[in-house]
Amino acid sequence: MRLCLFGNDMRQRFQKYVFPLLAAVFVAACFCGCDVVTVTPLGSEAETVVEAAIFEGGFGVDWHRDLAAKYSELNRGRNVRIKLWADPRVEEKIRPRLLRRCPPDIADAFLPYWKLIVAGKAYPLDEFLDSPAFDTPGTTWRETFVPGVLQHFTYEGKTYGVPLILSGWMAWYDRKQFREHGWEVPKTWSEFTALCDRIKAEGIAPLAFQGKYPEYAWWTFLTLVQRIGGVETFYRTQNLEPGALLLPEVVRAATMAQDMALKYFQPGSSAMTHTESQIEFVNGRAAMIFCGLWLENEMREATPADFEMSCFSVPAVEDGRGNPLALHCGGGHYWMIYADAKHVQEAGRFLKYAFSVKAAGDLARRVDTLTAIRGSVHPSEVSPALLPAYYAIEQAPFLFAERLTLLYPQWNNDVMVNAIGPFVRGEISPRRFCELLEEGLEEVRNDPYIYKPPPMRWEES
Repeated sequence: MRLCLFGNDMRQRFQKYVFPLLAAVFVAACFCGCDVVTVTPLGSEAETVVEAAIFEGGFGVDWHRDLAAKYSELNRGRNVRIKLWADPRVEEKIRPRLLRRCPPDIADAFLPYWKLIVAGKAYPLDEFLDSPAFDTPGTTWRETFVPGVLQHFTYEGKTYGVPLILSGWMAWYDRKQFREHGWEVPKTWSEFTALCDRIKAEGIAPLAFQGKYPEYAWWTFLTLVQRIGGVETFYRTQNLEPGALLLPEVVRAATMAQDMALKYFQPGSSAMTHTESQIEFVNGRAAMIFCGLWLENEMREATPADFEMSCFSVPAVEDGRGNPLALHCGGGHYWMIYADAKHVQEAGRFLKYAFSVKAAGDLARRVDTLTAIRGSVHPSEVSPALLPAYYAIEQAPFLFAERLTLLYPQWNNDVMVNAIGPFVRGEISPRRFCELLEEGLEEVRNDPYIYKPPPMRWEES
């Protein structure tokens, strides 16, 4: 005898309605590339799952995971949960999902931001930015950011990306090594090159360099443009002004950067990754290295206990027009909400929590960095390595930051990155390096499908 769980009528209804519904759910999940299909029992309140995809880099992801867990716990009563995942190749995993219109709700990923913005694939954040800050009474969320860092991804009056950290460009050294050798931190470029000559004479490489990723030299070169020609000249290069990269001040900056590379970069550095070269630095085989503010945290596990890491600004050029106290510093790790996100409002609430003074301060203290949120960390909480950068930012009359590589990622990948390697190795002249950059930007200028934002303003205070 066969046990029948359904009568004929019930079985027919099941086959007619439920099977097609389950099949549709399965097909939709496959099409969107979702990891899990959650079936909510009838009569229960559906859980809202906000997906956040994070680039796993020098700052790690422990803070991000703890943040997601805390927010999920705080919002358990509302049945809201943050599903956060991280990957060094997060961009590769997001791209096909953007095309299928099934992206994560939030992402920190180096994608062609402006293509997404102009195509309407990024969600404007102004309704959140102009609402009260999470933990700063009487202040909007927008007002908690360091001035200027929200300008990078503002389009037609709307803001599409918020930066988590400040990414300043500094020269790093070991105070203990400098003290033992009697070396002084240089204030001018002539003092810097004289110091490099002295270090080299003592059998130590003056500068480590991340040679497998030669674009690390890009920000030193651009800082020299500001030091020589002033911030006006720097912004001329960033605003797609025809011929700006061929200005005498720019070619001179390239000449100085190449001379530095050929004379003072550690032998064999062209074959080193960023971490390999930085290991050379923290082990004293190279006295200095140019890098961003992530260096201390990125090298935490490899740095000897007696290494006294510190930093100083790119030195002034004696006859240059640039303000020597200005700092090449801007926002980094921009987070976006995608227009096709399933839970835009909940994603916005989570961003305000993640970029609050308390949460950002926790990140700053945990990974020894500086954030884009004002007042998130007190000088007494900043590591000795980062303290000079903290004060340099506080004392700077203004901050300046390049945007060509963010605005035009294809130009960055196909032109700048391909030109700067031969440039630092001395295979092409400084003039030819500038010509290649200019020729590539001329194609950008003439391409009607590439959005060109309004010129960057420059104001010295």
